[in-house]
Amino acid sequence: MPRMLLLALLVFSQQVIAEEFTCRSGNEVRIISVEYEHKGWSVPCRVKYEKPAEDLVEYPWRANATPGYCEDRAAFLASKLENWGWVCTRTDATPGND
Repeated sequence: MPRMLLLALLVFSQQVIAEEFTCRSGNEVRIISVEYEHKGWSVPCRVKYEKPAEDLVEYPWRANATPGYCEDRAAFLASKLENWGWVCTRTDATPGND
């Protein structure tokens, strides 16, 4: 059983963030990122939505077989926040810094 727990921890600690939006409105910050389960793979992935001041993390979208889906949804969410007056800045993770 400990071996399975160690394997599960290794799998979940391998999440790679390759794309991120930081959105601001006044003092409020929202962070939208795309996480990939394996470095160099476009799926499986999930969109991570963070509200740091509220200590809240949500995962509104996931994809197991559709490349580009998570990236599209992250950009959609950032665009939606911008339509509400937020200012969003996109950054891409530098390879090797994940």
